[in-house]
Amino acid sequence: MSKILVVDDEPTIVELIEESLRMDGFETSRAYSGEEALETLAKDPPDLVLLDLMLPGMDGYEVCRQMQKDVRLSQIPVIMLTAKSAVADRVAGYQKGADDYITKPFDAEELLVRVRAQLHHLYHENTNELTGLPGSAAVENAIDRRTASPDEPWSIVYVDIENFTVYNEVYSYLEGDEMIKMAAQVIREAVAQHGSPTDFVGHMGGDNFVVVTVPERTAALCQAAGARFDALVPDFYSPTDRNQGYVVSINHEGSLVQTPLARLSYDIVDNDPQAEARTAADAPAVH
Repeated sequence: MSKILVVDDEPTIVELIEESLRMDGFETSRAYSGEEALETLAKDPPDLVLLDLMLPGMDGYEVCRQMQKDVRLSQIPVIMLTAKSAVADRVAGYQKGADDYITKPFDAEELLVRVRAQLHHLYHENTNELTGLPGSAAVENAIDRRTASPDEPWSIVYVDIENFTVYNEVYSYLEGDEMIKMAAQVIREAVAQHGSPTDFVGHMGGDNFVVVTVPERTAALCQAAGARFDALVPDFYSPTDRNQGYVVSINHEGSLVQTPLARLSYDIVDNDPQAEARTAADAPAVH
């Protein structure tokens, strides 16, 4: 069941929207200000936000802007609700990160149609169906946002499952899918334990994952994910393969080969301006 956060400073409107959404099978939460909306988003991120533009204090534009700065929130669709209908207002909303725009007063059925359309796009375009993690398009967007400033530290960790191809061939693609889901879970848990809300985990497809974080957290994330994966992966093998620590298969040349059990493998690209500055300061002067 999809959860939708309704943000409006008028309680009557909030109640009317929540009633329509619940009758259509959605779960709802509410906030009456921009500040309250951000607190709710941080504690319990929804699948979609219905956001009034004209809020007391922090307006809808600023809420959108703050969401775009947080990798964990930037993929959540936002439909803006507003009495303003000028083209300039719509453009400003889209520029701040809104995905759709409905002018008050609006028809309840139209609102539901817009909500369903955004959720369909979220689930089928931006989310990997096997793991539920953000998909390739979302991964590319997260990397572009994090690496946009050369003065900010960032670390991109490309994770794959080593020896996964052999596992798929010897066992089955269905069992391979289960291993992929397990890998997604342990990577997500490692980021939750050792990362921060601004860190990002995505699934490019197959056995390829991406974590976007900062250099100081990379080692702990990789170590935690690898240790947990190593503890769980033996259960995916037969007792014989598990005990001997490898799988026997026939390669394309017709020869028997021994392939170790699957494990996580990492390729890391990072940028740490402060470390580079320290290195430059410590370097000897050249005369």
